[in-house]
Amino acid sequence: MRLFEDINSSGTTVIMATHSQEIVNNMKKRVIAMENGQVVRDEHRGEYGYEA
Repeated sequence: MRLFEDINSSGTTVIMATHSQEIVNNMKKRVIAMENGQVVRDEHRGEYGYEA
């Protein structure tokens, strides 16, 4: 994850797909959630999961 952070901080966009709650919550980066091929959430400093 540090390597991805370093790459991102130099100006390169990094796209990562994960189900790891720990990684998502520790990174505090943009979170885009999809369900059935549709975007259902887009937060700039998001966390894993959300209250519907």
